[in-house]
Amino acid sequence: MLNATRHLVGLVKALQKSLQHRFKGIFVSVKMDDSSDVAVDLPFEDIVYMMSALLDPSFCLFWLEQDVQAPDEVKSEVKEMIIDLVLAEARKLTVPESSSGDDDQEESPPPAKTPRLFSGYRKKSTKKSADHGSSVQAEIIRYIQVASDEDEVDCLEFWKRQSKAFPRLYLVAMRVLAVPATSAPVERVFSHGGLIMRPHRARLSAKTLSHLVFLKCNQSVV
Repeated sequence: MLNATRHLVGLVKALQKSLQHRFKGIFVSVKMDDSSDVAVDLPFEDIVYMMSALLDPSFCLFWLEQDVQAPDEVKSEVKEMIIDLVLAEARKLTVPESSSGDDDQEESPPPAKTPRLFSGYRKKSTKKSADHGSSVQAEIIRYIQVASDEDEVDCLEFWKRQSKAFPRLYLVAMRVLAVPATSAPVERVFSHGGLIMRPHRARLSAKTLSHLVFLKCNQSVV
């Protein structure tokens, strides 16, 4: 067992180094890595990754406490930075009149869900009286409280239920969480196009090719 553990140390260090290189932009954003070459675009440095983590109630700000290896002062700075990013994005959006306002209507509880991978992030806290202010900052404060009280919550189902309680954050969440996490779906579309546009079908028009690719990629729903 001891020899096996010694061999695993090298594997763990190699994986850690690979992750730090692959997600260097995120490590720099949370101040776990100092990038000396600021002129180069770092992978995953886009602010959308920070905002999407906050707007996913399974993560919210809980991951900062557990996974960011930095002093508490640095964690507080990163937390304020992420909140400011969401605030700035929310203030750009106009809430439709039908979605504005706070509705305190009772809703049926969501069905029970099986434990998920990151369920350890859930932190139980005593409920406090909610601040029903209409400002964006008040929405974020209430959202963080609600997210900490939720248990085994599904991200999209959460925002579907809370769209009227957090109208401004809901609009930001719909924009941020709609961004594909990877480029794999787009690459598959190009792959389908390459399989359809064979040499013996070189006279296909662009419109016909587009329609065939659309049907191929959506064959499960058409």
